[in-house]
Amino acid sequence: MRLLHTADWHVGSTLAGLDRFDETGKLLDELFAAAQSEKVDAVLVAGDVFDNPMPGNVSQKLVFDFFARLSGAGIRAVVLAGNHDGQVFVPSKSLLSLGTASVFEKPSSEQYQVAFRSRADEPVVVTALPYPHERVVMKLNGAGDDVHGDYAGSVSTFIRWLAGHMDTTDINIFAAHLMIGGAQLTDTERPMSVSPFFAIPAQSLPSQTMYNALGHVHRHQQLVNAPARSEYSGSIFRVNFSEEGTPKGFNLVDADTKGNLTVQFCDLKSAIPLHNVECTTQDWPSRLEPFRDSGYTKARIHADDPPFNLQGEIRAACPWVVKVEFLRSKAAATTRPTIAALASTNLETVQSMYRAYGGEGAQKDSGEATDDVMKVVGELYREVTHADTDA
Repeated sequence: MRLLHTADWHVGSTLAGLDRFDETGKLLDELFAAAQSEKVDAVLVAGDVFDNPMPGNVSQKLVFDFFARLSGAGIRAVVLAGNHDGQVFVPSKSLLSLGTASVFEKPSSEQYQVAFRSRADEPVVVTALPYPHERVVMKLNGAGDDVHGDYAGSVSTFIRWLAGHMDTTDINIFAAHLMIGGAQLTDTERPMSVSPFFAIPAQSLPSQTMYNALGHVHRHQQLVNAPARSEYSGSIFRVNFSEEGTPKGFNLVDADTKGNLTVQFCDLKSAIPLHNVECTTQDWPSRLEPFRDSGYTKARIHADDPPFNLQGEIRAACPWVVKVEFLRSKAAATTRPTIAALASTNLETVQSMYRAYGGEGAQKDSGEATDDVMKVVGELYREVTHADTDA
């Protein structure tokens, strides 16, 4: 059996306000080409297909066109919902099943497996565990009375129940969208969803399987403490600038009924590089120029008192710079701009200043702030300065 394991597409995600549809489309083209050229028996997508539980039309078209192409090529797909996907697969599940896709939109004690024969005519069974939201875990029926208590204990108990329904004569694959304790994070996952409360012990993963295909953590890695070969394929693109230099790709998995297993990580060449470039108010032109044709760049300007118009000047001169961050010394960061100064400054610069001062809501190390936080900053800016943020 040959399997292409991928996860965490986050279709619809943005970077510094820029959409990533072109990059995502090329990445999905690359995945499809690999599925064809490698003659895989199935493409397994281990959750977080979309970035938003209510994806837009472009996002949906990219995703559903991909699965339609797989179906047209006679390649099976197994799709799990992740914590970002919400209920988006509920209305589309029946349509996808008309092709060659098996969709698991929520944990279930009734529908949790798909079986098929490989090209070598060997029996393959994929047991699926979509992202187990806390409210869903506590309401599982049919898995026995032991599924209760704390989150990690309840999910571990359900995994044991699923493993108990595996036939050892099959090539068993376990697919799940989970936070496994000890996994190396990237500062791009939702902090709450990877907190210790949601961490499942690696030892709780099934031991009867040939391979445990995981999604949720964005860094590709093998879990060394798991009882069977267990890997996160990682996200297909670099979610934000904290992932500079992080490899992106998919896993190609070969297994047979004799117990032979090989797992190969394959790079995705369409994943755009991200660069963090350290600059001063004087040397930024020469520091940024080498990155002109090399992906997306964030300029990190070290300056205690930068000119208010510097961000606009940098963006105009270096259009490949999609983000400008001002970094002040600790002493300088204690001095806040006056309301009068803010009123004469555009909103984009104020938002950069907010991040530079280490405002709450900025993600650790990356300087990124959520869209919700930036929206509040905009509302406060308008209220305090009486400025028109749309101007």
